[in-house]
Amino acid sequence: MAAFTVAAFRTAVVVVLRQRITSSILQLAKKRQLISAQRAVFTSAFIRRAADNSKHSAESSSQQSNEPESESSQSHSSYADQSGEHSEDYETEEQLQLRILTSALEFVPSHGWSVEAIAEGAETLGLSTAAAGMFNNGAGDLVLHFVSQCNSKLSEHLEEQHKLVQLGQADKKKTDEFLRDALQVRLKMLIPYIEKWPQAMGILLLPQNIPESLKYLTSMVDDIWFYAGDKSTDINWYTRRAMLAGIYNTSELVMVQDSSPDFQDTWAFLQNRIQDAMKVAHTAKQAKSTGEAVAQGLMGAAVTLKNIAGFGHHR
Repeated sequence: MAAFTVAAFRTAVVVVLRQRITSSILQLAKKRQLISAQRAVFTSAFIRRAADNSKHSAESSSQQSNEPESESSQSHSSYADQSGEHSEDYETEEQLQLRILTSALEFVPSHGWSVEAIAEGAETLGLSTAAAGMFNNGAGDLVLHFVSQCNSKLSEHLEEQHKLVQLGQADKKKTDEFLRDALQVRLKMLIPYIEKWPQAMGILLLPQNIPESLKYLTSMVDDIWFYAGDKSTDINWYTRRAMLAGIYNTSELVMVQDSSPDFQDTWAFLQNRIQDAMKVAHTAKQAKSTGEAVAQGLMGAAVTLKNIAGFGHHR
């Protein structure tokens, strides 16, 4: 009878939880629809205002000087014509957002990964600080933009190095050396923001940011292995990328706590982890241990960030 009572109680709890979760999801969906509609109006107004500012600026410049306006000084934005088609220099909402986020990076060292930094970036572009309201994810959008930007720079660097090797202007590196150098290049991109990076790592671990964060991480390690010449199509394809992702994450954690000159301890740690990985045979046993290592690394990141992201002091 007691067992039946406990089972019935658990069932009732599950039913209640399901009802509350369903209700919460519906409320969130309605809220997001409202926010999306408001955001669309808000963004349209900002783009139009930016266009007005650029247009007035161009007209003033034209009146002061009778010389024709050069292509480089033309407005980045314009209205749609009567047919509804935009001119070639029309700036979309996404392009405007990217410009604001890129400009905001300048203020991260002083304001952190925050809405305040985004507002300062918008003001630098001649927009109102209220433009920060264009970003629903706030600081998350700023961090993810930076990660995406860094990945693009790394990909360009790897492609340039690959072309030099193909042209015979550079020697092909050994796999372990190539992996080490690629991760080091990527990690060095964090140095200008290292004091604030623990905060960024914490933001990337928020539930709403995890999917995008993992997408950028897997994309980065996939690019590195591609240019390293990896052509595997079996289980090794997955284990190699999981291994490299784990090494990057743990090296990142070491880096934010590294007080050695020029991050020497971080580079030594990275070198050792790459060498260890290269010594491990690509077997089913490795696949299991690698998966466990990555999982432990992510758990370790969460625990470590609890101590250093916003609560501790770097250096």
